[in-house]
Amino acid sequence: MATLVFSTVGTVLGGPVGSAIGALIGQSIDQQLLGGSSRGPRLGDLSVQTSSYGTQVPRIYGTMRVAGSVVWSTDLVESSETSGAKGQPDTVFSYSVSFAVALSSRPVSSIGRIWADGKLIRDEDGSFKVATGFRLHAGGEDQEIDALIASAEGIASTPAYRGLTLAVFENLELAEFGNRIPFLTFEVVADEAPPELDAILADATSGIVQCDPSQELIGFAAYGRSMRSAVEPLIDCFAVELFDDGFRLRSPDSTIPAIITEADFGCSADGERVPKLQREQEPALSLPASLRLSYYDPSRDFQSGETRASAGEQDGNEEQRDLPAVLDTSAAKSLCQQILARRWAERDKLTLRLPPSYLGLRPASRIELPLTPASWTVNRCTLEGFVLVADLRPSWNPAVALIGDAGRVADNVQPGIADVTLALLDVPQIVDPLSDQPSLLLAASSPTPGWKSVGVEVTAGSQTVLTRTAARKAVLGQALSVLGPGEPYLIDKLATVDVELLDQDQWLISCDDEALVSGTNLAVLGGELIQFGEAVAIGPGQFRLRRLLRGRRGTEWTSGAHSAGEPFVLLEQASVRGIPLPDWAVGSQVTAAPSGAGGGSQPVTVQATGESLRPLPPVRLDAMPGGSGDFLLSWVRRSRRGWAWIDGIDAPLGENREEYRVTIGGPLGSFERTSSQPELTVTATELASVGSGAATVEVRQIGDWGASRPAHVEILIP
Repeated sequence: MATLVFSTVGTVLGGPVGSAIGALIGQSIDQQLLGGSSRGPRLGDLSVQTSSYGTQVPRIYGTMRVAGSVVWSTDLVESSETSGAKGQPDTVFSYSVSFAVALSSRPVSSIGRIWADGKLIRDEDGSFKVATGFRLHAGGEDQEIDALIASAEGIASTPAYRGLTLAVFENLELAEFGNRIPFLTFEVVADEAPPELDAILADATSGIVQCDPSQELIGFAAYGRSMRSAVEPLIDCFAVELFDDGFRLRSPDSTIPAIITEADFGCSADGERVPKLQREQEPALSLPASLRLSYYDPSRDFQSGETRASAGEQDGNEEQRDLPAVLDTSAAKSLCQQILARRWAERDKLTLRLPPSYLGLRPASRIELPLTPASWTVNRCTLEGFVLVADLRPSWNPAVALIGDAGRVADNVQPGIADVTLALLDVPQIVDPLSDQPSLLLAASSPTPGWKSVGVEVTAGSQTVLTRTAARKAVLGQALSVLGPGEPYLIDKLATVDVELLDQDQWLISCDDEALVSGTNLAVLGGELIQFGEAVAIGPGQFRLRRLLRGRRGTEWTSGAHSAGEPFVLLEQASVRGIPLPDWAVGSQVTAAPSGAGGGSQPVTVQATGESLRPLPPVRLDAMPGGSGDFLLSWVRRSRRGWAWIDGIDAPLGENREEYRVTIGGPLGSFERTSSQPELTVTATELASVGSGAATVEVRQIGDWGASRPAHVEILIP
C-alpha cells in the first residue's frame, strides 16, 4: 500500500521543521497539519523583558507592544551634587545608565509609546517624561554601528546588529525607578499598513508557505523554537489549508470540485466485498464544549485580552488557545467562535474506495457527493492496487462562526439564501431564567420554504459581536388587527387578534386549557407575552387568535399599547436564541443585522431596557384604611426566577435583597417610602401632605438590576 506523500519540503526546510512539517504534508491538509506536541510560546512571553544570551527576538508585523531583550548595558553611572552651608554640606547622589534593547528580528518603521514599570515615559509625539537620550536603529541590512556602544566596547568589538531593530537609551535617569533599569515595553510599528496573513506567513517562512490573502491583522509576533512553532498559531487559528507541491507549502488550487456518484463507491482490487463507504464521528464528549482565546487588545494598550465561545450547553472540556496577534474585540470574538465551530464541523470523517479514474485526486482536492453534507475535502490518499482510498472531511468555510446547540455542525452560509426577517425582543428572561446577564431574544424567518441558519451581527454602542440565528425557523409574523387591553387573571374569551405569518406554509395550532396552564402557545405580541387557546385560519398564513391568556410573566403593563403591524413571534426553545448583552448596553440601542442572506434582509433595532433582569410587578395590591386616617398597604411579590404559584411556599426571591419603593401621589404632590416587606403603613400625616381627594399608590420591587414596573391602586384621602 503506497501513501501519496510529498516530502521535498521536509528537505527544503531542514532541521526541526523538516520533521515537524515535511513528514506530515500530503497526508493531512486540515489544521492538524502543523499540530502535534510542539506548540508555540505562551502569549505573555512578549511582555517579559530578558537579558539572557540566546534569547529569541520575535519578528514583528504591523503594530505590537513588546518588551524585547537587553543586549548591551553600561554599569550604573553615579553623579553627585553638593549644596548646603559651609561645614554642613548636603550631597545628593543620582544614577543613570545606558543600554540597548533588541525589539524585532526584521526591520520596523517607527517606535510609538514607551512604558517603564507600567508608566508612560514617551508619548505618541515622541517626547520623554524622563531625562534620556534615545535612538532607534530600524534593523536594515545597511545599519551602522551605534556610536555610543562603539565608544564603550571599541569599534572592532561592536556589531552593527543588522537585521535587528535596536532601541538605544543614553544616560537614562533612574531616580524615578529606584535607581535600577526599569521594566520597559515598546509600541513597535513594523508596518504602516495592517499586514495580510499571506504576507506574514511568506516572510516568516522565507517564502516556503504561500497562501491566499484571507485576513488582515493589526499586528503579529512570529517567534518560537522553530519556524513551525512561529507560524503554527496563525495557521491553526485562521484555518489556513496548505499542501506540499514538492517545492513549497501553498493553498490548494481553486478548481471546480469533482463530482462523484454513488455508483463509484465501494471499489475493490480483487473483487472482494468492501463497504460502499465508511463514516464515523468523533464522540461529542471528546470535543471542547468551550474555547478561550487569548490575544492582544489594542483598546487596552496592547495588553492581553481574552474572549470565549461556547457550544451551547454541551458538557465537556474547555480548550485554551494563545494567539500572539493584535485583534480588535469583534474580530477576536468572531475568530474564537469560528475555531470552536470548525472543531465540531470537522468531527465527521468519511472513507471512500474509488476506481482508478480518480487517481488524480490529491490531498486538498474538493469533491461533491450525494450525501449530507455534499461538499467534502480530501484529507489523505492511499493506493491499494489500483483502488484509491480517500479519507475525507466536510469542507469548511472559515468565514462562518458557530454559536449553536451542543453537538451540532455549523452549516456554511451559501449564496442565494432567501431574504431573512429578524425580530429582536426585549422581554422577560425565557431562555435562561437563572442568568444574571441582560439579554434579548432573537427570532428569524423567511417567506420561502426551508431554512438554514444565518450569521447575524449584533451591535451595541461601538461593540459588534457575531452570532447566528437559531437552527429552526421561527414562527414569525405581524398583527393585522389591534388587540385591546385585557386582564392577566382569567382566560379572555372576548378579545381576539388577527396575525399573519411571514412563511405562509407555517401553521398555528389550537390547544386545550390544560395545555395552556402548562405553558403551550406562548407568544410575543408587541411587548406583551400572551397565550392562545384557539387559532382559526382566516386566509393564507393568517390566523385569528382567541381564548387568550394575557400579560404572561409580568408583561400585563403592555396590554394597552398594541398596534397593527407589531411583531408576533411564537416562543419555542429551538427557534429563538438568547443574545447576552454587556451590562452597559442596558439603556442603549441594539441593532441586529443578518449577514450572508438575501439583499432584501434588513437590520432591526430595539432600545434595550433590561426586561430580562427586571423584577416582576407586584400583584394583589390592596389599601385598607385604618381608624385614625392611616392606610395599610399590602401586596404579593412575584419572582423573575419562578413563574408558577406554588402552594405552601413563596416563590424564590430572585434578588439579593427584598426591597420595595412605594410612591403616593395626590392633588398637592407626592412622596416616597421604602419597605423591606410586602406591606407598609402610611400615616394620616403623610397622606395629608399630598392633599385630600383621589390619590394613586404605586409599588415597585427594587431588584439587583433595576426596579419593576409599578403596581397601581387608587385611594381616597379624607
